[in-house]
Amino acid sequence: MYRFYINKIQNCYHIEELIRVFIKDENFEAISIDADIFKYLYLRGNSFLINTSGSSEMDVVQRELYNLLTEITGKSAEWGIMTGVRPLKIAFNVYKETSSFNLMRNILKEKYLLSDKKISLLTQIIKYQIKYINKSKKNTVSVYIGIPFCPTLCEYCSFASSVAEDNYLEQYIKNLLNEISYMGQLMRENRASIESLYIGGGTPTVLSLNQIKRLLEAVKNSMEIDIDKIEFTVEAGRPDTITSEKLQYMRDYGVSRISINPQTMKDDTLKKIGRKHTSDEIKKAYNLVLQYGYKVINADIIAGLPDESFEDFVNTLNEVLTLGANNITVHTLSVKKGSKLKENNPDFFRRNSEIVNKMLDYSRNRLVSEGFYPYYIYRQKHQIGFLENVGYCKPGTHSLYNVRIMEEMQTIIGLGAGAVGKIYYPDEDRIERVPNVSNHIVYNKRIDEIIQRKNKYYGG
Repeated sequence: MYRFYINKIQNCYHIEELIRVFIKDENFEAISIDADIFKYLYLRGNSFLINTSGSSEMDVVQRELYNLLTEITGKSAEWGIMTGVRPLKIAFNVYKETSSFNLMRNILKEKYLLSDKKISLLTQIIKYQIKYINKSKKNTVSVYIGIPFCPTLCEYCSFASSVAEDNYLEQYIKNLLNEISYMGQLMRENRASIESLYIGGGTPTVLSLNQIKRLLEAVKNSMEIDIDKIEFTVEAGRPDTITSEKLQYMRDYGVSRISINPQTMKDDTLKKIGRKHTSDEIKKAYNLVLQYGYKVINADIIAGLPDESFEDFVNTLNEVLTLGANNITVHTLSVKKGSKLKENNPDFFRRNSEIVNKMLDYSRNRLVSEGFYPYYIYRQKHQIGFLENVGYCKPGTHSLYNVRIMEEMQTIIGLGAGAVGKIYYPDEDRIERVPNVSNHIVYNKRIDEIIQRKNKYYGG
């Protein structure tokens, strides 16, 4: 057992996150102390006192700890002392302060201990966003609508999703339409303008055609938006939920961006992770979508799925490119709390980091060679190798919603079970979270309370 006594730092959350990169949870403790009081602290064996200087700057303490951890374990971390979800936000702020990519690179390397490879990746993303993505205008918002149902639950998933059942779906849609209607009224009163609209999940296309029609009509009528002039995304992640009728209706209603997420093109892996479709069905779904003129077709793939080789990943990426996706997100598998994979194999995320790193390197080189650019990035807990997820796009096919949710400089309105709204206060450069309950059954029971809460936060 390692014990790290952290001097003068009260909140050890970020300290623990950094230690976790190197050492298993059960093998360490991080203890906040005041060394002026504990003058005679006796350090035995694997016990260490961090921050003997008493610095109040977290990055100073983290660098000292990082150097100790690399000495103890013989390991290093490509993200250095960065442990948060949004590494780009830090890098972008540094760039804005310095107006120099060279100075930004030096600071990321010396202050945050990032590897050259990760600095290069962040630099590419910043350059894309500067060139192709404008700042959000005053009083614009993005809207997220959650459909927390799927045909089956994936082994690695811990999202607030349930297996779709007709009675649950119908009750949920009725309450969701009420929330949409009420929020639309508040938006009109506040003269909020929608920049992007994202219907995610779960798998929204698990809804029937009738339910999709009612949902889209409610959005258009309640929020009084010109759907053709905004970015409008619908996740159609599972090919077994896609029909010609749904695709035609969504396209006619202004949906411009659709996500079909194979995760892998290996049939054995699809079975292992709990999917009920095949790679051939993914191909058929793509060919079907191409007939309806969607501006952007997004695909998600995952590096590090159970028992997949480097060659399996390469095949998946190459097949997705062949199918015609012009926006591809490469995820590193995250073994999340609450997932079957986490329950059955708690330390899975600590394995195969070298091969997953190789997968990510290949995807970056391959996609850039095909004219794609990395345009957004985020990290999650318990990702293999403590790596990252990166969105790639052909120029102009980026997801504005994904960029806004990561930069946290725009109000996000979250509707439905599991949705998290965020109110942005530009004068303070501050975000306040407004989460809905995650369970759809609880959502149905508390819908009146949820609607009134919207009035509290968004009522002006």
